Amino acid sequence: MMRPENFISFLTVCGFFIGLIFVTITPMDPMMMVWGTIGISLLFYIIALAGSSYFIKYVDLKSGYDLNRDYYEVQLDKAVKQIERREAYLRDSERFIRNLEKEILENREGEPL
Repeated sequence: MMRPENFISFLTVCGFFIGLIFVTITPMDPMMMVWGTIGISLLFYIIALAGSSYFIKYVDLKSGYDLNRDYYEVQLDKAVKQIERREAYLRDSERFIRNLEKEILENREGEPL
């Protein structure tokens, strides 16, 4: 969702570029081009302010759904415990494999080529 500040900035920049396009299409002297661009930008700025103030005042932003927080916390705790068990299993497996490889290397060093 777009914040009102971002909406105002976006619409003002759009107004600037629309004003710039408008004043380049119509034949004007340079100073009138500047004032025309500023005027159209201000018009878009005022429209953005009016729109965002209407939105803030009259539109209710309540959540459209209600989460069952306790249920999801229990489910996430279960998932964390399961991940910790898998991690411990992988750590033990890795330790076993390293010890096994170490024993194999030690046995090979004693054997003649």
